[in-house]
Amino acid sequence: MIRVLAAIACACVLSACESSGGSSATDEQWQAVNVEVIPVDAGVETVGRLAYRGGIELRSSNPMFVGLSAMEALDGGRLIAISDEADWIEAQLTLDEAGRLVGFTDVRAAFMRDEHGRVLRTKSEADSEGLAQLADGRFAVSFERTHLVRIYDFNRDGPFGAAEMGPRMDGVARLPANASFEALATLDDTLVLAAEGGDQPTTLMWVAPLNASTLVPPRFAYPLRDGFSITGLDRLPDGDFVALERFYAPVIGPRGRITRFAAPSGEGGTVEPEVLALLEPPFPVDNFEGISAVRMPDGATRIYIVSDNNKSAQQRTLLLAFDIVETPPN
Repeated sequence: MIRVLAAIACACVLSACESSGGSSATDEQWQAVNVEVIPVDAGVETVGRLAYRGGIELRSSNPMFVGLSAMEALDGGRLIAISDEADWIEAQLTLDEAGRLVGFTDVRAAFMRDEHGRVLRTKSEADSEGLAQLADGRFAVSFERTHLVRIYDFNRDGPFGAAEMGPRMDGVARLPANASFEALATLDDTLVLAAEGGDQPTTLMWVAPLNASTLVPPRFAYPLRDGFSITGLDRLPDGDFVALERFYAPVIGPRGRITRFAAPSGEGGTVEPEVLALLEPPFPVDNFEGISAVRMPDGATRIYIVSDNNKSAQQRTLLLAFDIVETPPN
């Protein structure tokens, strides 16, 4: 009911803007969100091939700021994220003089919409899990339970714009409803999409042209080891890909793993990821789901990861920063 009433209120605001001739006034499409920021001390300077570059815990009572499942870090420190209930989140990352992540400001949220311009209301249709920015600036979003990809044009429509349907994938009938399109990235004019996977040794990967007019088969596979599944994906500045993996067991608790692999090419096959870091206690861990990579002004490759708190008081929304150590220690 909260989502429906808020959507009606937002629609009224938009209608008022349009009726007064202010169709470009996209600020009214967003709702400001208060977020408490708490520093996260990892207790180490490096983990695996990654240098820890600061982290923060994010807390908010706003019902739109929960379940962060994917994000894209953009130039200038702007961040676009999504929740797993089809909410857009926009914020500004703050770094200290040493380039460490210390802040999360100017936070605002908006409801995501379908191809008819309607707010996605139910969990079955609103389970947005993957996010990737296309070369032309638009954003692609993957939906887990419906096995769909939608494309959004922020520059043209703001967050109120209707989606365009993206390419459709073949082989989705075999996917569990809650272990489907978790990881999404771009490769030139194509999408790279991976299913979360389960207890199988590999999980499906698709390389799908944006203009595909027929079902795209899953020609590639991502290997799953040690009980991990894949929850996030992004392209690195050098053209490789970085993946985020998640592990959870009731007694052991959560773990995370960050891997790197070459861009999928050829007719198909299994990619070969290299482990950059294993995240396990005493390092701060939670339900890691989103990953984004960006080139820093000093040339370093920065990786951000975020955790989904599942609306649970026992879990946290952690946003952590790392830089790749290009020369492994001896």
